[in-house]
Amino acid sequence: MKALRIPAAILTAALLQACAGTPSGQPADKPAPQASLTRPDSIHPQRFVLRGQVVLGHQVRSFTPCGSQQQLWLDLPEELSQQAMALNQSPYQIMYGEMIGYLAPPSQTGYNGDYTARFVVQQINRLSAENPDRCDLVTTPTRAFGTEPFWSMSFSNQGLTFQPVGGEKQTFTIEEREISEQSRHYQFDGGELSLTRGTCSDNMSDTLYGWQAELELNGGEYRGCATLGNQDATLGWTGTYFASATHSNGFSVTLNLNGDHSATTRYHYSDGSADTVESGYWQQLSDQQVQVVMTRHQQQYLLSQRIFTREDNRLTATHEQVGTLVYPINDGGLVLYSADNASLQSDKHSTDHTTQLVSSDRFEEDVDQAVRRYFALHDTATEGSHYRWLKYDLNGDAKPELLVQLDWCGSGGCTLLVFQHQQQEWRFNSRITLINTPFQVADSSSHGWQDLLLPVRGGGANAAVHRLQYNGISYPLNPSTAKPASSKDSSSVTLFADGLSPHQSGVAL
Repeated sequence: MKALRIPAAILTAALLQACAGTPSGQPADKPAPQASLTRPDSIHPQRFVLRGQVVLGHQVRSFTPCGSQQQLWLDLPEELSQQAMALNQSPYQIMYGEMIGYLAPPSQTGYNGDYTARFVVQQINRLSAENPDRCDLVTTPTRAFGTEPFWSMSFSNQGLTFQPVGGEKQTFTIEEREISEQSRHYQFDGGELSLTRGTCSDNMSDTLYGWQAELELNGGEYRGCATLGNQDATLGWTGTYFASATHSNGFSVTLNLNGDHSATTRYHYSDGSADTVESGYWQQLSDQQVQVVMTRHQQQYLLSQRIFTREDNRLTATHEQVGTLVYPINDGGLVLYSADNASLQSDKHSTDHTTQLVSSDRFEEDVDQAVRRYFALHDTATEGSHYRWLKYDLNGDAKPELLVQLDWCGSGGCTLLVFQHQQQEWRFNSRITLINTPFQVADSSSHGWQDLLLPVRGGGANAAVHRLQYNGISYPLNPSTAKPASSKDSSSVTLFADGLSPHQSGVAL
């Protein structure tokens, strides 16, 4: 493993200090106390269920979440590990698994050191060697079932539905319930269903279940296994969050919380320096707080974390921990806005009062038709292309222009199309290459159109911000040939503030 470069990590923390600025199904009786990095004993991740493919073998404990390319190290208790290994019919067989637990950092050395995170398994909900390709199946609610005779009891909004072999379905309303970590009891008219935590097999398949079931119904007794609902209840945090660069900090931050619980933080610098990227994981601490842990800094091992508190569409972190040291983040902390819920956001925590406009990957007919007309005009195939877009008035006529970022990208940046609204349709006006986002709209203007402050880097160009001026017909093609911006150039508007590229998330043509 490569040596750790501590100065780069401490630099990130220093920049932030200087900137302006459950599967149990049991609701809590009272709100959870606020977790804080300054009080490590207050940090308690909520357990959740992960579905995916499991591979177990000598020096291998890998888990690939459904729909993900990342692998996690599976941290199994010894007893569960032996039971899981017994399902293997061949070395390193791929199995389907539903695991309940929480995420933890990998070690710097050892077999788990090459993974983004460890998933600490507290319970197996289901582990099957029969069919590893179950990720495409829809999620299911809690269900109990048996084979001697065949029967099932499923949970729904209506209550409990009993299905005997060859018989009619019967639905019951739950009258009382008692739920704990080790057992669940449900009483209804005519019977009682009890689930007890413990591994179980139906003796008819190579599948391990996490609960044992006993059902008493109209004087009859049924025994079998059970699984809890396998939907991750914490996915409400997924999305993109951002904070744009201001004159006081000089960099923007984009945080992506993904559905497989992976997370990336990208720092984009206004002076054209190369982006800094951190990767790791996220998990819910409570309905109001999420823990974001970075385990790789520029692909090198480094542990850092923040705890964000949610308020409306805003996440706020007041401290950052790098290694064992906790740093305060000044001026109200790091404030990130949800790109899904905010289209035009004024940063109330910044003395610069900048307006931030994020791009969209939503399909809109008029936008898509404008892009397709441009492709047709230039006899260019659309297949495989993606774009992100936004609307902003560049020429002060009270009608917004359409700005479309294409995934036509090279080492120096991507391509931006500008359309003007004329005669009830979008008409092509300008094409600009070497676009890096975010970028700013200058307060100055040329021929009635606002100047653009574009960061130029890569492709052999010296990293710098250039001021692109409208020439009376269009914006010039190549911003690297424009004059560098000066310290006198000011801006109160940031476009494409989320920093997302069409490669990451865009409308497909």
